[in-house]
Amino acid sequence: MPDAARGFAVTPASLALLASAVGRVRDELERTADLGDGVGPALGSDMVAGALHHFVTGWHDGRAQICADVGQLSDLLTQASQAYGNTDGDLAAAMS
Repeated sequence: MPDAARGFAVTPASLALLASAVGRVRDELERTADLGDGVGPALGSDMVAGALHHFVTGWHDGRAQICADVGQLSDLLTQASQAYGNTDGDLAAAMS
C-alpha cells in the first residue's frame, strides 16, 4: 500500500523530538550575530551605513519576534507530547 494511502502517525516521542529540534532552531537564531555593527566607516557612505543600520535594527527586532514565536511553538509541541503521552497511558491503564 502506498505511504499516502496509509496516512501518518504521530507519537508522543516524535512530538518531543520535534519540540527539541524547534527549540534548537530558536537557540541558533538567538545566537546569530548582528554583522552590521561597526562596519559603517568602512562603507564609505553615510547613506549606505544608515541603510545598513536600518536593516540590522529591523532584522534584530524581527529576529526577536521570530525567536519568541518559535519558542512558543516548541513549548506547544512539548505540551502536546505530554498530553498525548498521558492519554496513551490512561487508555492503556483503562484497557488492562
